[in-house]
Amino acid sequence: MKKSLIALAALSALTGSIAAHAESGSSLQLYGLIDAGVRSDSAAVKSSTGATGSQTQLSSGVLNTSRFGFKGTEDLGGGLRANFNLESGFNTATGATSSSSNIFDRRAIVGLENQWGRIDLGRNTTFNYDLQAGYINDPLGQELTNNKQYAAVAATTVNPLGTLVGGSLDTSRRDNMVKYQSPVWAGTSLGLAYSFGNVAGSTAANSSVQAMLKYDVNPVQVGAAYDRLRDVAGRNQTTWTLGGNYLFNGLRVTAGYTQMQADASFANSNTSILTSSSASTSLYKFLNGASASTTGLKAQVADVGVTFNVSDLVKVVGAYYNTKYSADGLSSNRYDTYVARARYTLSKRTDVYAELDYTKANGVTAAQTASGKSNNTGVAFGLQHRF
Repeated sequence: MKKSLIALAALSALTGSIAAHAESGSSLQLYGLIDAGVRSDSAAVKSSTGATGSQTQLSSGVLNTSRFGFKGTEDLGGGLRANFNLESGFNTATGATSSSSNIFDRRAIVGLENQWGRIDLGRNTTFNYDLQAGYINDPLGQELTNNKQYAAVAATTVNPLGTLVGGSLDTSRRDNMVKYQSPVWAGTSLGLAYSFGNVAGSTAANSSVQAMLKYDVNPVQVGAAYDRLRDVAGRNQTTWTLGGNYLFNGLRVTAGYTQMQADASFANSNTSILTSSSASTSLYKFLNGASASTTGLKAQVADVGVTFNVSDLVKVVGAYYNTKYSADGLSSNRYDTYVARARYTLSKRTDVYAELDYTKANGVTAAQTASGKSNNTGVAFGLQHRF
């Protein structure tokens, strides 16, 4: 009884604090997304054991990463506001956190905003990721990027943009970032960002520079972003994306192109897959049959898709991704991926979904594919709830 009273008092105090903030023009919000589904693959690889063959499993984040977070604002007067956002990912199937080292692995920022724009400090998303996750130039909005065992190459996901920008080659988030986003002028906005490498004796080592330009006036959305990442030796990895979409007759047609190119032996300590700790599972290993850091790599993804609202409750998406990898001494390697996804709305916060995909690898030998096969068919059904 005593513990219940203490808990009730604490809850009342918290509720009163939030209400007081709301009354003063400030806000505090707890939010999240929980995603779980059953996924079946005809030629899968379970990365934790290296087992090959068909596989059916319960997966977390089939469409989107499960996460929870806190965000809020404080009105400082004169049109100036303070903002913060803390966000952490987790595995719905096991309850484990997405990161063993970061409490807030998805975002940890604090910043200021007024009529001249917004500036945030901390761990934040890249502009390349923002455009794709915002459905500007990716018809799936970075959905289906969490499951690395689906395609013939283990590090390639159903949505190849998840490999290229979402995490495996060029991480979707950066530490030590200063990120500026302008207000919208006649539908146009821009962004600039710099990530400190925090290396003694060098301001350039392990740093990155980013830029973004976006135009958004219905029925057109267009965006472009550029990102240059530098390692301690001055070698570079550059990633850029370009594309947009157009809405007509209830159909939204989306197209985009993304390219990543890394210098030979590029190895950034905390933002690239080219570190020694991940070399055994990197695309470099599978495509070249060698150490991840011995040669430069060029990766390209072209995508096109159509989104259609069948009704107020049903939305369907069809998408195609053409992925190419090239490196010194490597023949042409191409992956064609076809995806169809339907989402049914049960309420404002809960959806069910069904997804079908097919990936065909071309130019990669059986010894260089994770499953020993050149194609994979996947089917998934799942449930997603937002709060």
